[in-house]
Amino acid sequence: MVKALNNNVTKNLQRTGIRRFNELVAKVPGAIKLTVGEIDLPTPTNTKLRGINAITENVTKYTPNAGDLELRTTISEYLAAHYHLNYSAKDEIIVTVGGSEAIDTSFRTILEPEDEIIIPAPCFPGYLGSGILSQSKIVLVDTSSSGFKLTPEQLENSITDATKLVVLNYPNNPTGSILTTEELEALAKIIIKHDLYVLTDEMYATLVYDGIDIAPSIAAIDGMKERTIIVNGVSKSSSMTGWRVGYIATSAAIVEQALKVHQYAVASPASMAQKAAITALTTDFPETQKMSALFEHRRDVLVSYLSRLDLKFNRPVGAFYCFLDISEFGMDSWSFAEKMLYDYKLAVVPGNSFSEYGDNYVRLSFAVDEKIIVEAMKRLTAGVTELRKRNV
Repeated sequence: MVKALNNNVTKNLQRTGIRRFNELVAKVPGAIKLTVGEIDLPTPTNTKLRGINAITENVTKYTPNAGDLELRTTISEYLAAHYHLNYSAKDEIIVTVGGSEAIDTSFRTILEPEDEIIIPAPCFPGYLGSGILSQSKIVLVDTSSSGFKLTPEQLENSITDATKLVVLNYPNNPTGSILTTEELEALAKIIIKHDLYVLTDEMYATLVYDGIDIAPSIAAIDGMKERTIIVNGVSKSSSMTGWRVGYIATSAAIVEQALKVHQYAVASPASMAQKAAITALTTDFPETQKMSALFEHRRDVLVSYLSRLDLKFNRPVGAFYCFLDISEFGMDSWSFAEKMLYDYKLAVVPGNSFSEYGDNYVRLSFAVDEKIIVEAMKRLTAGVTELRKRNV
């Protein structure tokens, strides 16, 4: 008889609401899914060929723990070209197994038990899981009243003597909000004043709209580079979620410590996937810009339907999500999502998957074909019409 497993850290972990709800969706034949957190387009052709060639050329061994030096050099050049930031390929970049490992490695490197981490909410659930695993104290800041943007006042009021790390995720999942350079500068002043670290999750930085070329980075603001960890990768920008290639860019002092965490957890990402990522960030990078234009059009189609329904929503400026306000229906987000799923075969993500501060919302993904968006909006229209009649 094996004694009962008793690990209080893992007991506090919950499977994400996204995954749990998707299990329900899988049991509903014909459901249209606006739950998807990945691009529906294939990985660009040259990128795929680079990966295939790497395999046929027997590039199948371990890389250095920090990652393939050619890829780290490419990442360094990418950051210099787009942000005028200079990171040493040898000492200031780690290639990770996707963005999730980059986040978890960063948390484990920076945080000790009882350190406080400030996370604007609603938020990507991976931050909550990694926060629990690092045994830090998670301080959620409700940004629903400020357009889902962390304000200087909110940040200042959340800081205590135990605060060590601030998480920024713009363009934001699940809301689609971004911060301007001026807004980032205002936050940077407070962060510098209190001598804090920042993790900036920039996975959606190239998926921006309304004339924006790329989302600004707080790391590019004076005084911020040495205290900032950039998390990024090719999953979203190059439609490579399954290749699992992300990266950390930060100071050599942080990398020295993070590399030890990364080494023991994963050793290194797959060598052939790293070779493919080089092409994604160079030869195939124009494909990313085409994707941005396509998603802007899809966004416009989606929000035009929502506007005609007179629904409240956060108009996304980045990423490929729209956060829809459902408070008028007097239902929590899980109940609303189940109603849409079982009665109208429309799958959306309950907002409470992104912390309790998302419970008045559901997340709609427009990372699907336009025809699917149109049919989904017809089903949403039917559901909303029924609920409004019920509430009269």
